[in-house]
Amino acid sequence: MTRSGGKGRKVVFLDRDGALVADKPGFYLLHPDKLHLYRNTPKALKLLRDAGYTLVIVTNQSGIGRGWITHEVLGRIHAKLRGLLKRHGVTIDAIYYCPHAPEQRCRCRKPMTVLPRRAVREMGLSLEGAAIIGDKRADVDMGRRLGITSIHLGTGHGKSQRAKYGRALKPSHSTSNILTAARWLIKHGGAA
Repeated sequence: MTRSGGKGRKVVFLDRDGALVADKPGFYLLHPDKLHLYRNTPKALKLLRDAGYTLVIVTNQSGIGRGWITHEVLGRIHAKLRGLLKRHGVTIDAIYYCPHAPEQRCRCRKPMTVLPRRAVREMGLSLEGAAIIGDKRADVDMGRRLGITSIHLGTGHGKSQRAKYGRALKPSHSTSNILTAARWLIKHGGAA
């Protein structure tokens, strides 16, 4: 976890891969040079920030548990992400990640709620009005478990997840990308 403030504000939990940065089936981000923001990411996050949201990334990073990447390299990837966003005037308040492979059956991997609950506790946030934005069923299911708004994206794995799960996906809202998600959330607000 890396953090930079955010007390007393509503929170939006953001998936990283497939929501903020380019991702596709068969690709795993293993080096900072391979990180590419979606074109709409900075604008979307700026809109959310201007609307009063604390921005917290919650991401599964199983490459660590699989031995493909180290915590140090992941730190450099996140430093690049923060740097790219800062150039656009956007600050991420915190990044929480699960380093475990799925077969390790940890308690912090999405859709489990350990990481967002830790963020709420450590940052003095509330789940009232909170939301999660992501491209996978794990993001939607995490939102359901927390009792917050979930927005499913069509970017990254989003389309294949919709095809695979169909009506079982059940997000609060589905949309094409992070910018349309931000606009919808600002207009409709998070869960009460």
